[in-house]
Amino acid sequence: MKRLLILIGPDKEFASAMERFIREGEYCDRLNIRSFTHCEHAGTFMNDNRGESPVILHEETIADEEVIRWFGEGHNGLVYRLSETPEYTDLTAGNRIYRYQPFRTMLRDLLLRAAEQSGGPGPGKTGFRSGCTSVLAVYSAFGGSGKSVLALNMATQLAAQGRKVLYVTLEAVSSSALLMKDGPPDSFSRLLYAWRKSRDRTADYADLLQCRHPAYGFDYLAPLPNIREADELQEEDVSGLVGRIADSGICDVLLLDLDSVVQPRTLGALRASDIVLWLVTQDAHALYKTRKVLEAMKPILSMSSMESCTSKSLFVVNKYTGGDLGLVKEYDVAVFETLPYIPAWKTVSDPADWLGDPVFAAQVGHMLRRFSEGAEAL
Repeated sequence: MKRLLILIGPDKEFASAMERFIREGEYCDRLNIRSFTHCEHAGTFMNDNRGESPVILHEETIADEEVIRWFGEGHNGLVYRLSETPEYTDLTAGNRIYRYQPFRTMLRDLLLRAAEQSGGPGPGKTGFRSGCTSVLAVYSAFGGSGKSVLALNMATQLAAQGRKVLYVTLEAVSSSALLMKDGPPDSFSRLLYAWRKSRDRTADYADLLQCRHPAYGFDYLAPLPNIREADELQEEDVSGLVGRIADSGICDVLLLDLDSVVQPRTLGALRASDIVLWLVTQDAHALYKTRKVLEAMKPILSMSSMESCTSKSLFVVNKYTGGDLGLVKEYDVAVFETLPYIPAWKTVSDPADWLGDPVFAAQVGHMLRRFSEGAEAL
């Protein structure tokens, strides 16, 4: 169910721009907007729509008392004021919303604040689908394997197919942050706070805090801002949080980009995942690490299965240069797919290059098709 947003103020250009952003963008399934230049007109509209519980946003030129006079003391809406000063951008900043910020940020914070204040359910789930959310984890037993590059390419291609994808990285230091500069830097931290405070409403906050990547079309939560916060995560935090998001149906695919270090947060994500895409390379050192870590994690990874695999791990050889896969198979790794070595990625000045190579992208697309068809290992 959409929430009604009533915008009141004389700035018709601002109102028109916000209306267009909501009706044509990612908030079209979350909000209905009506704009008015005077409280009197808005009050008349609400008298004809008494069943609505609106969020009212008015310009600073209009006093709160004026809004209350026309809507009545007992109205069931929430009233917020557009502020000219940036210090009022916090969630704890009473009823003020900073005017000069992107609409995406403004509306997300407005809905979060309304959810906090009302204590009721959050807005309608834009990503709800019949059936279940697939939880895919991308993992490797060693660093530098290309996990984030694969995860981001998968997220982009799945979004292009019309699936609603939520990308979450659990790395202590994530290179994917270089591609995610539009969203709030603390969205994952705020979701963790919401999870610990009110677990029943975790999905509502995840739905509000996620940000749509403007170029690639998938949703994401900003990486954790510091290493200490990442290392403090417990296995139960991650497995419970992932489970809540998956059960809510706010996305079709929840894509987890994991740290190679065997931390509690990694174990929690592996436990909660349906499928683990495990990256390896044709290197004895990397394969030895893979085998040892797999032996230690085998009880976790064998907790669920799918028809195409005896466990939930699908092994992908990255940086593949061709030739025999005998060395990989010597370490008892059943290869599901190979991804090509891209020489240009030895030194990357623009992270967007990770998503712009046609050869790599084509092979990722081939892997996703095989995955969706339930194909066997090579």
